[in-house]
Amino acid sequence: MNDESISKVNETITSYFNAHPTVDWIPVKKIMPALIEAGIFTKDEKNGLPMRKVLRRLDDQSALAKIPSVHAERKAEAVYWYFVKEGKTFTSQEDGNTITKKEQKAIDYKNSDQYYLISLCDELVGQEASREHTFDTLVGNLHKRGKGRTKLPLDAYYEDLKLVIELRRDRDPSEELDINEQERVDQVTYYNELKKKAVLKKELRLMEIKYASFDTDAHGALLKNKEQDVTVLSGYLKDFLTT
Repeated sequence: MNDESISKVNETITSYFNAHPTVDWIPVKKIMPALIEAGIFTKDEKNGLPMRKVLRRLDDQSALAKIPSVHAERKAEAVYWYFVKEGKTFTSQEDGNTITKKEQKAIDYKNSDQYYLISLCDELVGQEASREHTFDTLVGNLHKRGKGRTKLPLDAYYEDLKLVIELRRDRDPSEELDINEQERVDQVTYYNELKKKAVLKKELRLMEIKYASFDTDAHGALLKNKEQDVTVLSGYLKDFLTT
């Protein structure tokens, strides 16, 4: 990889952290979609292998300093590569700060497009939504063993406004799906209908907001232009705006 490409890598990493202010460090595989979008790689392999190969070559040449954000966690069996935000410190999970699956799920949620959009909705309506809200009567199908049902979460519920917000991501109808993917799509469609019926039965207003209404990158992730996104949301929420 030449110096120009390395410069693009550094720019892409900086842009990623700017777009994810709560993230201090990430494994290499997390940055791959952004690197592909930037034209640095054409595709990913084995969760970040193309970038790991570049880092290995730089390491062999004692030239890792060309990518200031890189951190190499060296183990007996392998080297694990991470990128660290400027001014932050990588914290190994072996240093007593192991992140549980529940904690990682919470971190991922706070970095999600869903969290971002609902936060903007909170600002617009002047209230804080109950996120991932569930009702006792809104449940999915029986579990595989025939016992128990999982409550189906709603993206946002504003009790005082009697308003439910669901964010919808449309699927490209030309996309070919395998059997498992089609089953998942069918399940999501079915559950969305269950949610709609349950919300209407409670005499609440359901607002379905489509991700396609906002500017996104090639992978469907929001570009998070707050001014433009607020304008779009204001159109959806015109009946509930505080000003």
